[in-house]
Amino acid sequence: MTTIHLLGSEGFIGRALQHEAGELQMHCWSHRHSDPDHYFDLLDPTSWQSLLKCLPTHVILLSWPGLPSYHEIFHVTRNLPACIELIEQLASAGLQRLVVAGTCYEYGLQNGPLKEEQITDPSNCYAIAKDSLRRVISSRHIQLGFQWCWVRIFYPFGKGQNPNSFLPSLQRAIEKGDPEFPMSTGRQLRDFIPVHQVANVLLQLTLDPRANGIYNCGSGHPVSLRELAEDRIAESHASTVLKFGCYPDRLDEPLAFWADTSKTAFLL
Repeated sequence: MTTIHLLGSEGFIGRALQHEAGELQMHCWSHRHSDPDHYFDLLDPTSWQSLLKCLPTHVILLSWPGLPSYHEIFHVTRNLPACIELIEQLASAGLQRLVVAGTCYEYGLQNGPLKEEQITDPSNCYAIAKDSLRRVISSRHIQLGFQWCWVRIFYPFGKGQNPNSFLPSLQRAIEKGDPEFPMSTGRQLRDFIPVHQVANVLLQLTLDPRANGIYNCGSGHPVSLRELAEDRIAESHASTVLKFGCYPDRLDEPLAFWADTSKTAFLL
């Protein structure tokens, strides 16, 4: 049976992957593990040796330090070269399939349904670094001898999410009985997808030898932040009132964008 090596196993999506793996053989690696048989730090190449000694053939790369600080230059100057070096060493150790978590931010400020073949135009350092890594993998995977899938993840939500994210913050306000919840205009259209679905897409792409190239990972169904918040309040039978316009709409995101999921519909 194929063993999947999961790099970044203790983050939000990594924990969901572990939960969804079922009977699959998975070796989990994270800088949060003290056990050397599970310890991996993207920024410390000496910590890669235990992983490389396993001669991993199937790898899911989630590890990416420094989030959610999207605009910091270290994404380009530190994380990007570390990933390139890691992938080269994995290839030398016999890598066959690599699945990497990308981001919807690679599309930049484009509105509407976004397709994988569209030209990318990232507008923050995190997305620039991710998009650059994809380009390196695309140009070198044949030379390095492995298959690859790049998964542009939109807005996952669920258990273990950053508590400062929109939905956890709203849920906390509801549970506390806050009379008001301050937010932006709420007009932004976003593509939210349950994190367990993201995990299943990543697992299926890792195990399907026919899968190759770029895949969007979203629901394909845009919803406004206002509608999302109103639905959550109604479902909770809460009396919290949304207070719009307290925060400006983000300038580094388009007003309305979502995933074209025609390429991944069969995976969900």
